[in-house]
Amino acid sequence: MSDTIRTIDKGYMPYNTLRAIYQTVFMIHKVLIVHHETSLPVYEKDIEFSGQYDSAIISGILQAISSIGQEMIGRPTGFKKLMFHGFVVTGAYFEGFSIYVFSETELVKEIELGMQDLIKWFSITFSSQKNNWDGSLDLFKISKSIIKSKMSQNLYLWLLYPLQSSKNQNLDISSLSGTSNDILECVKLGKKCTTARIIDYFRNRNEDEILFEIFNLAINGFIEISNDD
Repeated sequence: MSDTIRTIDKGYMPYNTLRAIYQTVFMIHKVLIVHHETSLPVYEKDIEFSGQYDSAIISGILQAISSIGQEMIGRPTGFKKLMFHGFVVTGAYFEGFSIYVFSETELVKEIELGMQDLIKWFSITFSSQKNNWDGSLDLFKISKSIIKSKMSQNLYLWLLYPLQSSKNQNLDISSLSGTSNDILECVKLGKKCTTARIIDYFRNRNEDEILFEIFNLAINGFIEISNDD
């Protein structure tokens, strides 16, 4: 996790930014990655999506809107934002693939940057599927675990899931603050220990400080998403 979540400190990413990321993540309902040439979805993640539309239909509509920009400037592009049945849909494109995030509110810029990084990685990783794709999802299904991991990191979705302490024995916990050590102990003892539960457990302490320490523990690899999720 530490290699993809952006480095933070109290000067570079202040408390209010961390809080904005944390609050925005709970507003995300669905993530859709689409093959640009065919307009077909190749990977999707429903977080809390209650819509009754087929993903292929949704992606077709979104790609049709996106194609307007391509016709205007003569090259593939992607829209930034639009409203779709009550959701804010934020889009990003990179060489053959598009990503769409459905949320209740607009995304903070840190998550939008994460979208751009994610779709760039996706396009490079699956470059063999950009052109003349036969429609098979086998490769994407085989790679589901790494896609899920990258998505959780780049879009900060790890904030939603149960966490566990790292199995890396080389990490030096002696440099951690007292608050970080307390959080680590909480994670070790509690099953299904999400960020929200950690914050609630330490509700008598400064919430911004707890959130900051959770981010730093994740960045430095001391905690990670539980293997059960």
